[in-house]
Amino acid sequence: MVRSERMGAVLTLAERAEQQAAQALESARAQLLNEQQQLEQLQQYRAQYIQEYQNRRDGVRPAELIGYSSFIQRLEAVLAEQDKKMLLLQQQLVQRQQQWQQKYRKRKSIQELIERLRQEESAALEQKLQKELDELAAQQHWHRRQL
Repeated sequence: MVRSERMGAVLTLAERAEQQAAQALESARAQLLNEQQQLEQLQQYRAQYIQEYQNRRDGVRPAELIGYSSFIQRLEAVLAEQDKKMLLLQQQLVQRQQQWQQKYRKRKSIQELIERLRQEESAALEQKLQKELDELAAQQHWHRRQL
């Protein structure tokens, strides 16, 4: 088995690693999108709740105002946590992107190495065949001279 064929197993492993990295990247993208949608929903809910709070403020008892205010503060805390989560997911997405790029470059370089090896093997085989043909021609020429 020639070197280029043996490298095929290495290429297969590199392709699998690249596929796994691509799947992890896609999963991170989907998770980030999902969390972004949740953040937007929370922001819309907060905006609606604040609007309702402002509309009802005039005819509401102080205890209800305190309840509204308390709930808005809890919403703000949830939004802050969601923002932190989004930041972490964005960092994770960047890491997954870098990991995929690394696996992609590795697979690409292995493919290029295999192609180079094939070309070298082909050139070596061509050279060997040419040498054998030259030797055969020389032997025939020598046999003709002997006759």
